[in-house]
Amino acid sequence: MNARPTVRDAIRVRLMKDWLMKARCPLVAKGHPAWKCRKNYFSLVRAHPSLAQKAGLRESDVYL
Repeated sequence: MNARPTVRDAIRVRLMKDWLMKARCPLVAKGHPAWKCRKNYFSLVRAHPSLAQKAGLRESDVYL
């Protein structure tokens, strides 16, 4: 991704929040199965744990 580090981090956090919302409420995720939304969220959180921690996101948030 060609962006400044601060912008890149903001984009990644936004993607995490978007996939979390889609995983929690499948009606929002038209065209994406719930398992795929969870998978995408998990992969982002595992790849960037420090960003997720700063944003207050955890892997278990999907199941709340």
